[in-house]
Amino acid sequence: MQFWIKLCNCVLVVGLLCGYQAIQNHRTQEEEIAKLEAQLQQQAIAAEDTETVDSPYQDGVYEGEAQGYGGTVAVELTIENGKFADLTVVSAEKEDAAYFDAASSLLDTILEEQSTDVDTVSGATFSSNGIIHATEDALRKAEKSE
Repeated sequence: MQFWIKLCNCVLVVGLLCGYQAIQNHRTQEEEIAKLEAQLQQQAIAAEDTETVDSPYQDGVYEGEAQGYGGTVAVELTIENGKFADLTVVSAEKEDAAYFDAASSLLDTILEEQSTDVDTVSGATFSSNGIIHATEDALRKAEKSE
């Protein structure tokens, strides 16, 4: 009788070890698949970043000006691979700081949207329009001549 109990215990231990090994193999395969998927996703993102877009704009750095709340607003727009890469205010000397600080959030919005067709900031409409129109002025200078 003890022989059969010991035999059953041995079979049980071997079965558990085999099951554990199978689970470990499965987890290793899942980890390898996840790593490969991550690599493929990074490669796709890298390819997308370097991909040239059919854009009406030439790559380069362009300045634009427009009337804001208190005076002229000047921006600098960088176009890379046909896309808006950077947008900064070069000068806005006579703008009211409170209004202009609120309107400055448009810089990020224009970059995200890749467009000047964005809503103005409530309470800072004239400063917002200064930024938008200055960016449009820079875009006119960046247009490809056909």
